[in-house]
Amino acid sequence: ERVIAEGFDAHLDRLRGHYRTRAAAMQAALARHMPPGVTWTEPQGGMFVWVQLPVGLDGAELLAASLAEERVAFVPGAPFFAVEPEANTLRLSYSLPAPEVIDEGVRRLARMIAARIEP
Repeated sequence: ERVIAEGFDAHLDRLRGHYRTRAAAMQAALARHMPPGVTWTEPQGGMFVWVQLPVGLDGAELLAASLAEERVAFVPGAPFFAVEPEANTLRLSYSLPAPEVIDEGVRRLARMIAARIEP
């Protein structure tokens, strides 16, 4: 039983390091690439970053364009609201992609967002 617990603890430590590295890559990519007016959370755990776009942008519409034009996927945020959905939100996952893939995906997404923000 003790050997199993030690193995499990070691596995959790590896996972935490894995997610910590990718979360840091996501934060750095967002800071480097996102245009002014886009904000995001800095999670203390988990596998997602919550992004808020400028009012008037729609995460679901952006997803359709992003898949077609840039081959970048994310989850629109509106379905996560219990009462009044905010269409200008999205959830970005950092759990699987390598840091360099995260950076490239955020760069592409930021380019699409910047093109849709009115000057």
